[in-house]
Amino acid sequence: MEIRVLGSFEVLVDGTPRGIPGAGERVLLALLACAGDRTVGKDRLIDELWGEQLPANPRNALHLRVSKLRRVIGDALVSDPPGYRLDVGEGEVDARRFEQLVAARRHAAALALWRGPPLEEFADHVWARAEAARLTGLRATAVEDWIDERLAAGENASVVAELERLVAADPLRERLRGQLMTALYRCGRTADALAVYRDVYQLLDEELGVTPSVPLRRLQEAILRQDAALDAVAAVPAAQGNLPTPLSSVVGRELEVSRLLELSSGRRLVTVTGPGGIGKTTVALAAARRAVDDHAHGVWLVRLSSVRDGAGIPTAIADALDLPTAEATSVRQLVISWLAPRRALLVLDNCEHLIDACAEYVEALLVSAGDALRVVATSREALGVHGEVQMPVAPLPPDDAVMLFADRAAAVRPGFDATAAEPAVRHICERLDGMPLAIELAAGQVAMLSPDEIAARLDDRFRLLTGGPRTAEARHRTLRAAVAWSHELLTPAEQTLFRQLAVFAGGWTLEAAEAVCTVDGDDVLDLLGRLVRQSLVVAEGSRFRMLETIRVYAAQLLEEDGGAATVRERHARFFTDLAEAIEPALRGGEQSRSLASLHAEDANLRLALGWAREHALSAPDVGLRLAGALGWYWYVGRQVDGRVQLRATLDAVGAGSPAARARALQALSLALRPAGCIVHPSAHAAAAAEESRALFTTVGDTARAALSQLLTAVEAVAGADVERHLAAVADARRALQACGDPWGVALADFVETEIVLYHGSTAQALALGRRAAKAFDALADTWGRSAVRLHLGVGLRLAGRCDEADVMLHEAVRLTRDRGLPNNLARSLIELGETALHRGNPTEADRWLGHGERIARDLADESMLALVALARGTAARLRDDPEVARLPYADALDRCERNHVPRGVARALAGIAAAALDEGRADDAVATHLGRAGDIAEQIGDALLRATVLEQLARLAALRGDDDARARCLADAADLRARHSRPRAAVDERDTQRMVTTTS
Repeated sequence: MEIRVLGSFEVLVDGTPRGIPGAGERVLLALLACAGDRTVGKDRLIDELWGEQLPANPRNALHLRVSKLRRVIGDALVSDPPGYRLDVGEGEVDARRFEQLVAARRHAAALALWRGPPLEEFADHVWARAEAARLTGLRATAVEDWIDERLAAGENASVVAELERLVAADPLRERLRGQLMTALYRCGRTADALAVYRDVYQLLDEELGVTPSVPLRRLQEAILRQDAALDAVAAVPAAQGNLPTPLSSVVGRELEVSRLLELSSGRRLVTVTGPGGIGKTTVALAAARRAVDDHAHGVWLVRLSSVRDGAGIPTAIADALDLPTAEATSVRQLVISWLAPRRALLVLDNCEHLIDACAEYVEALLVSAGDALRVVATSREALGVHGEVQMPVAPLPPDDAVMLFADRAAAVRPGFDATAAEPAVRHICERLDGMPLAIELAAGQVAMLSPDEIAARLDDRFRLLTGGPRTAEARHRTLRAAVAWSHELLTPAEQTLFRQLAVFAGGWTLEAAEAVCTVDGDDVLDLLGRLVRQSLVVAEGSRFRMLETIRVYAAQLLEEDGGAATVRERHARFFTDLAEAIEPALRGGEQSRSLASLHAEDANLRLALGWAREHALSAPDVGLRLAGALGWYWYVGRQVDGRVQLRATLDAVGAGSPAARARALQALSLALRPAGCIVHPSAHAAAAAEESRALFTTVGDTARAALSQLLTAVEAVAGADVERHLAAVADARRALQACGDPWGVALADFVETEIVLYHGSTAQALALGRRAAKAFDALADTWGRSAVRLHLGVGLRLAGRCDEADVMLHEAVRLTRDRGLPNNLARSLIELGETALHRGNPTEADRWLGHGERIARDLADESMLALVALARGTAARLRDDPEVARLPYADALDRCERNHVPRGVARALAGIAAAALDEGRADDAVATHLGRAGDIAEQIGDALLRATVLEQLARLAALRGDDDARARCLADAADLRARHSRPRAAVDERDTQRMVTTTS
């Protein structure tokens, strides 16, 4: 059992969280856990549990709580008159384990136990507040002691950022200030160190009226006179061993070092694994230096990279231990005999090329030695010894990678401005996968090149990243040598698969590897497993990937051996087949899973499309089939990308079969839809849909032809031949019913809903929409369920039924969130903003519009951003700020004109005119804007837009003193609103009321 109080209160039994019934039982267990192995008397327990609110029979109540708690933790709760205590094993309460580790000066392991504020759940109990304060104080001291140890080990640069955070959190803690001053001074930042002192001097004076302590004042004086003693790294506690003195700081590996210390304290063999250049040796040595005090007979480093065969391992260890081997009859036995009785730590560095021999000898060592011997090995793959624990080392996180680059760059170019160069440095670190060796080699180039120049040359990284320290092992002097070392250890079959895997981008599945890669006489699954074990491939769930540096190296080898063309073609054809297999599942209950599957393969799909365009003459259908299969995937969330890919593919492929070309054109029609809306009219989208319909008809694909017919019929929403397109919808619906396609039938209802909403009865449109929503519900199609509800919300808002609209739109948001449908989500959020504006609440509208705009910007969707801009213009007008309103209206106009969205153009023109009228302007420009907006509204048959323009024309007439024109416009607008059930929104109502009041 494990009881955790250093953070949220948790109880784990066999590693599984166990719930504790009742708040009282949780308090009881926490109190006993904090008491250690001491018995807590019943009277105290009663006082702490109930205080002055005693139950009728306190002792019976306490007994009842004890009984309930025992049902969960069993005999660990011991009755020990005159009270109770916990009988748990050593270290099973994290607070007690923390104190033990601190007492043993194992501060990193102790601090790693903390997950948050202790006992926060019980903060209303006096005992808990006191215990939390005690533990928090111990932690603060432990942090300072731990930082002292790291400073003593020369880790100055790596603690600066951490100390800055700690000082910001507790600015009056002078020991932290002194540590920060010391670290900054040793990093060559004397001015910054003195600034820390000035800050605390001023703070202490203002807050407490005192001056800094004597030790802090003396430290400031020593910095001012540049006392040589400040530069000295404190001596590591005396112990045997041969660890080298660190020549540079360890940056960004604190978690790994702490984890290794924790593992090696409890396990006899820990193997630190990872690809070449990832920092295995750095982590192992940093942990070893901190473990010196725990090993009375020394911490010993054995470098094996220069050992050529397994027979040399005992000699290498004996040399590291400085054992006399000349007279030994067996060096192997000499080493075992010397280590067997001793408490020592052996660090075996670089075991991968001697993996079998290392495994055999380490096992012999551990079997013969006492329990006190510990071994830490570094290797591309685990040794495979019984009882071994693996600790993989991952790439550096982005912030730590940037810090490492800055630290190493400052060493070769004093005064290097890391802040100014951060964007380029961050890009370099990202391109280099956070691999420390690559980052250090790149940082070494700042002596000659700027970070921007380094970033620009990373396509040829193996030529660029050379010039490591002359004293470094040969394989660490260049990036190529580091990766080549790993490659040379592979068998011929492993090398073949390694090269072929470079064809993948962004990772791959086992199925993809087996289909694309071929190794004669060998099983891909077995070979792939071996590459994972040797840290050349990373396994992440059901997917695999290479670090980009390793992939680039493998790709170069693939090109050199002449096998790239064949593998790339297999790759392109596999992903074309995969996309076509997934495409039907993009509609229906498997939609979210299928979208996620395609998203995971996005980089591979782009690569396959690139191959298809390069081979458009020899294999035209590959590109058309792949682009066509991805149409729906692009439509629901990556439209801008889809437009580019589809146009490029169609332009590249001059021929191709009619069926394949029709699929690509239908996909293009989806990608061209403005604002991510399938029922949004677009002349360009309609043209692509009509061309695809004709081709599908030619090849006899009735169902797909009917879908293209629906996409063409959407033009009726913009007032184009409404009756003909409604008839086309009815024909398509019948064809889809005959084909047994319920999804297509639901889409037909959706298209008709939108047409009728703008050119028929609102009630009929809402009824059709509800029918479509019900059909999509039955199909469990999240896109359809959310899209129809989004448009039902729009229809209800237009009809003035805002409360009902809110319900629909919130449901659309709920359905789309985290489902891979950003278009529907963004539109639903924007429409919630429009509904708030309809009510006259610009503040609420701003909130929804902000959420929607962030997604729209990520999508780079011009039409959707135009909707946001139109709404922001209206919000500004509601706030009586016409000058502010003009800017978003102008932005919307520009976006809508560039993207051929006539309704948006008309709304923006009307908004610009209305803002001018708000300022009392009645010039010809206002009339021109309204005239143009009215013409568009008439052309697309938008009754609401026509009524809005008429009301603004009435305002213009009123300002010009033309009462007859004003009255006619208002009457015509009122007639339109009544006939089409389009009541005024808040801003329109305000405009009309003000005009009536002014003229009466």
